[in-house]
Amino acid sequence: MSNGEIALGENQPTAQSEQKIKGFKRFYNLFRPSSADARNKERTERKYPKKIVKEGLTAIDGPEKERFIPVSRQAILDYLKRPESWAEGEYEHASTFMDYLDAWRHQSYRSRLTALKQSYLTFSPDRDTVRAMEFTPVQLLKMRHNLMEHLGDLLESANYEKVTQKDLDLLLTSDSPYGLRLHVDLDAFDDVVIYFRGAGSKIVEYRDWKWLYLRKKGVETPIFQRLFVALKLKPEEEMINQIMLRDELTHKKAEKLVKKNRKMLPDGVTSDFIYLKLFKNIPQDDLEMMFPNTKVEFKLLDKLKIGLTAGGGTIAGLATAIPKLILGITAAALNPLVLLTSLAGIIGLLVRQVTKVFHQRNEYMMTLAQNLYFHNLANNRGVLTLLVDRAEEEDIKEELLLYNYLVRNKDKGTNLSTAKADIELFLQKEFGVDINFDLEDGFSRLLRDGLVEKTDDGSYKVLPPSRASSQLHRLWRGALKTAAL
Repeated sequence: MSNGEIALGENQPTAQSEQKIKGFKRFYNLFRPSSADARNKERTERKYPKKIVKEGLTAIDGPEKERFIPVSRQAILDYLKRPESWAEGEYEHASTFMDYLDAWRHQSYRSRLTALKQSYLTFSPDRDTVRAMEFTPVQLLKMRHNLMEHLGDLLESANYEKVTQKDLDLLLTSDSPYGLRLHVDLDAFDDVVIYFRGAGSKIVEYRDWKWLYLRKKGVETPIFQRLFVALKLKPEEEMINQIMLRDELTHKKAEKLVKKNRKMLPDGVTSDFIYLKLFKNIPQDDLEMMFPNTKVEFKLLDKLKIGLTAGGGTIAGLATAIPKLILGITAAALNPLVLLTSLAGIIGLLVRQVTKVFHQRNEYMMTLAQNLYFHNLANNRGVLTLLVDRAEEEDIKEELLLYNYLVRNKDKGTNLSTAKADIELFLQKEFGVDINFDLEDGFSRLLRDGLVEKTDDGSYKVLPPSRASSQLHRLWRGALKTAAL
């Protein structure tokens, strides 16, 4: 019988002795090196005994398994290039091929980045070069659609998922976990493109009214681990015409409304530009924070609080100040200083109460700014560089894993369904990650670059590492000739 087991029929321990045993085990585990993870888990469960989703929040579930491979390219290269994994005489060729493939994919994505930057230059709000030529509205429209299409392809390569219009409408109608009530007019934009990678959750603390706001409570809040946003405002005249038709207003009233709504936009924000943003760990119900025309509104509780404090204080102050003012007017002929003092008191009281209202709004704006500051990853042109780097990383990982699997199992034939399941099992076993391996995407690139060949009978054959390296040499020579033309 092992330690800790109790045979049937023996005396059962008392509740007090059980408590002592549990206490001893907890004390003992504190000094076990392998118990660090268990201790951290215990602390989390003790601090947040119940994880709940705050009432009113709306979550978008990502795919059951992410296509994103949360293992670095270098870690996969190091694992696949182990000498003991290859037969004698194969290691050198395999190692050389993997380095060649890594460099070839890097070159391909550098060319892709150059083309993207060139396409985006016309719409970049951060450009510091002169505009060499002007474009017609039709040309600009075509260029804009072309840019958005290429951005979508890039995000798919980086294993991002698109936020549908249905999901966007759902998120923009929910309350914020930070206590903000935000509103966005999507009709103000020509383009609203949003992608995410990873729909997880994090613990957010807030004070619980049940404990008179003296204690904090942990709430599990749905987040986007990575969030891409592309926005382009509609031209002002187009927006005016839209409001005239929608609300049946005159041109003058519609123009006044548009100017009022766009008054909150920072200087330089115009419909000529496309704004690209990349964020991390954004609460899903704070998606409104990502828009430049977000309106911050007071919640009912804040309105009541301001009304009771500001309104009550104003009434009480006026009740005291007005009789003094009347007396001041009566005595003004004798002493004008009394009248001026009374007026100054009333003006000061009104200014103080108005200041309270603006202070409450400033608290909201500070919360907004802090969250954007610490969650921002890149803006505009920097977004393109970061996304290209991520897409390159994902592609090379997929290709390395698939090529190595096909080479090692070439005697079994090219069974893609088996390859997908086996690669997913390998990643789970060796790196502890459970993903949806994007086999079709990786296989199409290997086939396109001639590293996998289609035979006469319709099946596929993978090139051995030595021949695959020669094939990449030919691709490099072709790319250099094209660049020299």
